[in-house]
Amino acid sequence: MANEWKVDKLKNLSLKITKGTTPSKKDGGFSSAGINFIKAESVNYDGRIDSSSFSFIKEDIHNKFKRSQLEENDILFSMAGAFLGKTGLVEKKHLPANTNQALALIRLKKELVCPKYIYYFLRQKSVIHFVNNATSQSAQPNINLQEIGDLNIRFPEIDLQKRISSILGTLDSKIELNHQINQTLEQMAQALFKSWFVDFDPVIDNALAAGAAISELPEALQARAERRIKAQQSAVFKSLPDAIRKLFPSEFEQGELGWIPKGWKFKTIGELSKINPQSWTKKNAPQTVLYVDLANAKKGTIGETIEYEFHEAPSRARRVLEKHDTIIGVVRPANRSFAYVNKSGLTGSTGFAVVRPDKEIFRAFIYLSLTNDDMVDEFSRIADGAAYPAIKPEDVKQAECIYSCEDVLGQFEKMAGAMMMKIAANESQIKCLSDLRDTLLPKLISGEIEISETEQKLEKVLA
Repeated sequence: MANEWKVDKLKNLSLKITKGTTPSKKDGGFSSAGINFIKAESVNYDGRIDSSSFSFIKEDIHNKFKRSQLEENDILFSMAGAFLGKTGLVEKKHLPANTNQALALIRLKKELVCPKYIYYFLRQKSVIHFVNNATSQSAQPNINLQEIGDLNIRFPEIDLQKRISSILGTLDSKIELNHQINQTLEQMAQALFKSWFVDFDPVIDNALAAGAAISELPEALQARAERRIKAQQSAVFKSLPDAIRKLFPSEFEQGELGWIPKGWKFKTIGELSKINPQSWTKKNAPQTVLYVDLANAKKGTIGETIEYEFHEAPSRARRVLEKHDTIIGVVRPANRSFAYVNKSGLTGSTGFAVVRPDKEIFRAFIYLSLTNDDMVDEFSRIADGAAYPAIKPEDVKQAECIYSCEDVLGQFEKMAGAMMMKIAANESQIKCLSDLRDTLLPKLISGEIEISETEQKLEKVLA
């Protein structure tokens, strides 16, 4: 019975609640590889720990910072920054690892509570709201270790904790699988873009098929041709259909920036799209907006959006977003705050440059042109300001891309665009599963709904 559940303070259920330290220059600072170092920005709003954004420290620093060495099933809880209470559960794949002072490290008494249950308890919107609104905040929002330890936790006997965690974990596992599939699809789209518009593989294939010897190709392209011949000899090589391959030339010509396919040329993004085409004003704004901030657009994906009454929304909530727009964060471009917009009705921060393609066949091409590693590096290079490096929307407009022809871009949109559509479908399913999880979470943890019935219903939903 739910009324028989216990209530105790988190500190009484924990072996320790502590925090780490940022390595100083005297310690040696960060390194390019080594022990994982998890910062607050690596803990996502949806409870996932993003290993791609880890920093690294050397082993001797890790050994020095013994207090904050992480173990499997430790809970990380953001205690400083714009948003408090982001929660992550440390898994074996994250280890060895350490953390800093912006994340609380919570290590639980496993004979009393299931770590995953406490992880979900802390992810409740009621807990997050309390932490962000009822703690001792200053200009820099923060919560201290004592306040975290004083949080009241309501919990049943441990077997029931595990069943509740299993229900919620099953949904999170399906969500995580969809995220992984989307990462793979994004990588496939980037690889196709690189093959066609950076390495010019189809053009090299055509040149070789026309009888050109490697020595007859421009010297700068000979190594690519050799790699291409080796690739063609691989058992997994898959050539383009003849109808698509014939759309590409079989020769190269010297351009301002090097050798490019004959007949192709460079164009600016502004020649293929409109930059920041629409913005809300007090006169044309809707009553409510679904807001996307810089922190919620990372590496191609829009995460959690927040609904605001327009008059209460952040002053930066002004960019009108439409389906198939590309959004590029102009502040600290190295943070890769970009995404392909998969649905209409969103409002973006003025910290984004919104790029709206002039034609359907430019959609995937523009997104991948602006988000490949070379372009991100270029934006980072030209960003102005030491403390607050940023590019301007004009920089995005003037960014150059290699332009082939509409026939090639039409085929590219069919192939890469299909991947983007699969990503959109997966994102839609992620949203449905996340909503279901967020609906079930407080009801399960309050004992409002019956566990066995929920387990049966979930099995049908995921069948």
